[in-house]
Amino acid sequence: MFNQIARFTWVVAALFFLLPLLAKPASAQVTEVTLDNGLRVIVFESHAVPIVAVDAWVRAGTRRETQGQPGVAHFLEHLLFKGTPTHPDEESVDGTIEDLGGSLDAATSYDWAHFYTEVPATGYGQAISLLADILQHASLTSNSIEEERPIILDEISQNSSDPLTSMEDTVRGLIYTSDSAYSRSITGTADQVQAVTRDQIVAFYNTYYVPNNTTLVVSGDVNTGDVVKFAMAQFGAWAKSTTLPVDGDTQRSSYLIPTDDSSRIRKTLLQQDGSESYVVMGFPAPSVTDQPDAWDMDVLLTLLGQGGNNLLTTDLKIKGQLVNTIGADYLTQKDPGILTISASLPTANVQAVQDAILVEIKKLRTNLISDQVLMAAKNALKANYLFDVDTDSGHADSLGFYDCIDSYQYDVDYLKNIDAVTAADIQRIAQKYLDPESYAVVLQVPAPDVSTARAPIASDSVQFAQDRVSSTN
Repeated sequence: MFNQIARFTWVVAALFFLLPLLAKPASAQVTEVTLDNGLRVIVFESHAVPIVAVDAWVRAGTRRETQGQPGVAHFLEHLLFKGTPTHPDEESVDGTIEDLGGSLDAATSYDWAHFYTEVPATGYGQAISLLADILQHASLTSNSIEEERPIILDEISQNSSDPLTSMEDTVRGLIYTSDSAYSRSITGTADQVQAVTRDQIVAFYNTYYVPNNTTLVVSGDVNTGDVVKFAMAQFGAWAKSTTLPVDGDTQRSSYLIPTDDSSRIRKTLLQQDGSESYVVMGFPAPSVTDQPDAWDMDVLLTLLGQGGNNLLTTDLKIKGQLVNTIGADYLTQKDPGILTISASLPTANVQAVQDAILVEIKKLRTNLISDQVLMAAKNALKANYLFDVDTDSGHADSLGFYDCIDSYQYDVDYLKNIDAVTAADIQRIAQKYLDPESYAVVLQVPAPDVSTARAPIASDSVQFAQDRVSSTN
């Protein structure tokens, strides 16, 4: 067993009293209706405050792009705010929501494009009407495309200046095969965005921005029947697509890192300006349809690298003093995902940190965690989840996210499924996905330190890692 009970004791004590206060509302309060044209409408009634979140989710993320379209999905997300025949410019689109006391925002990921706002309850009908207009009638003029292109290029430049963001993209390129959209940056590269044409944007819009590829989520102080009627009035005439490409699993086998002996560990060493070095390690992880693996991985992730008392922070930062920062992440996706472990550190510790991370993984694969440690990790995960959905916007975000990649029911059942995770599940998941002999790693170091980063370091830090491998208490 791990000797970690003390480090989690305060979490268990605090959350023992906190979780009942944050209990998730009954699933009966969530209603889903599918219109005749295929548009899914999900309503969650919550009458605590007169606020309503209105979200539209379109299954039109980067994974829908063809090889000749990189960057189109994200580019299109920007353009939907640029105007329609009814709202002829960006000021008119934004102004409609701002006059209601809200703001309009959007995001694109691999599986989806997301458009959302939160307004006083008296204005939610106007918010739905505006989203219906931009989803169905975006102008997509040549002028708006050229106005937005430099804005997207600036966003790409900012992302590339963030070491961990750019390194995570590099890890994706090492784990996924080149024909997978998951191997590419969501925004596309600067050269790719420069090459995007209006014809490509319009074709993507006409193909994927259709009702049977869209979910409308309304959460807050509403009446479900009224919302459904209003959605029918605003979206009912939107013609269903009969040519929507199937969003299936036909390429799943090409997404994971190859398992032949010559390429099971893939490493890239990058140079940078500055004084700090970085390590990002990536491991294959489950898709949302790999159940119960997906929610088991969420618990493992919390235990391993999220929150103040996780294993990586405790052992590599607090005890080992190997890193400046460290954490782990796993985004649930429609197709198999990646668990990443990211750290900033002195260059002299680059090899020691990789060794120590593999130590933690090996321990999870070989030893069962204690019931107390498991409870603390699950409680921490549940608390984070409940805080996320404690607002109308958070609840709409969670319902829509899971409906876009699987089903809103995944969200409704989430806490129940987390409660069911056992220590044996954590060990099984670690053995299945976190193979210490099959992963990708990207190192980024200052140019003068490249030779140091390449050389294994025999230090007290490495010995500390080795000592923990043999520890079983």
